[in-house]
Amino acid sequence: MVQLDRFEIVFNNPEEAYFAGQEISGKVIIENKEPKKVNEILLELKGRARTYWTKHSGKSRKHCSHSEPYFLEQFNTGYTHKFTIVKDGKEKERVLPAGIHQVPFSYTLPKSLPSSFEGEFGHIRYTCKAICERPWDFDIVSRKAFTVVGIEDINSDPKLNEPITCIESNHAVTFCCRSTGSVTGEIRIPKCGFTPGEKIDVSYKVINLSSKTRNTALRFVQQTTYKAKTFAGHEHIKTVVRVISKIDKGEVPGGTTTEWQEESIIIPSLPPKLGKCKILSVNYAVELEVEQTLTVPCSIVIGSIPQLAQLLIHSKQSVQSSGNGSIPKSSIKDSPPKWDSESCVQVTITDESGQLVEELGNEMEALLSARKRVRMPSSILSELYPTMPSPYYKESFFGPSDISEEKEQAQFGETSFAPKYPFYTD
Repeated sequence: MVQLDRFEIVFNNPEEAYFAGQEISGKVIIENKEPKKVNEILLELKGRARTYWTKHSGKSRKHCSHSEPYFLEQFNTGYTHKFTIVKDGKEKERVLPAGIHQVPFSYTLPKSLPSSFEGEFGHIRYTCKAICERPWDFDIVSRKAFTVVGIEDINSDPKLNEPITCIESNHAVTFCCRSTGSVTGEIRIPKCGFTPGEKIDVSYKVINLSSKTRNTALRFVQQTTYKAKTFAGHEHIKTVVRVISKIDKGEVPGGTTTEWQEESIIIPSLPPKLGKCKILSVNYAVELEVEQTLTVPCSIVIGSIPQLAQLLIHSKQSVQSSGNGSIPKSSIKDSPPKWDSESCVQVTITDESGQLVEELGNEMEALLSARKRVRMPSSILSELYPTMPSPYYKESFFGPSDISEEKEQAQFGETSFAPKYPFYTD
């Protein structure tokens, strides 16, 4: 069987992560030590959401699935055409010479895509597939997944920057003609819109009017909702709750009320809100858990575009704390090359329509320059948020997932993949 020594898809962006609306570009690298007969080098870019599970009821089983396509672009690169051998005025065959071949490609992603997501019963996945089409033989396939970050702007909803208070009580409980007393929990959060890497400052207290000592804990949870249909068209919904972090906060004796307690939770690399997807959704909450008696949930929203004013304030504080504007080592490691000091422009914040929201002074200009973050080239971010520092990326908190598919077998490429999500703070 004819084989290739290398058949690889390489993206020009080493992070392999792109915002919706951004141009994705790269090259297909083919290495062969001897000439190979190849008809075409084809390319396929695909994005879709898919849900799937099996519902058991006694001895019967129902398969539930659904899909939501976003784009499917197929290209003939035409690369092999220049190696066509013509005999007697007719095309005879195409032979790829021995050596290393690089086939460039580019594609602009749609602007309304949801973020990449890998879950237990479904996913939102974006892939690039290269196909080496051979005469009278099986095709050779290389497949690679990449991350798309949907534009979920925390700034678009003013309520996400407002404080929130959540109170729950189990009320008085009567057992064997005895009143056991109520348990009340209260949570306060200064805002409910965040991006990965930010800190959630939580204040809470517990009023334990029962006679029993209660254990307390703070939990940060993700709730994923999957929608699918049976073959007959009946819709089913499956909900999965995953605990991202849990902090034990000790006991509250019966008949006592705690003082206000403070705790901070760092948001790891998590998928933002999937606002553009109809069959998958993710929601997040900070919960105050009082033993198994009471749970006080406080919903938050994780986006992909941070609150810009607070981001600039945080950046200023970070630079000052590093001393005389010097750059923290972590910033140097994760950031792109710095701006030319003479090329800084007036710093402004604009909304999606391009209207001026806020104007900042020269101090902030110098600050952004010192932070060594630049705009992403060819990015929709530079259109909507021309002064926002570029993010860096971290792999999903939940790690890699198996992305191999029975119907799409590939001889080259990776079988596992972990999406990456943007961070704006160190």
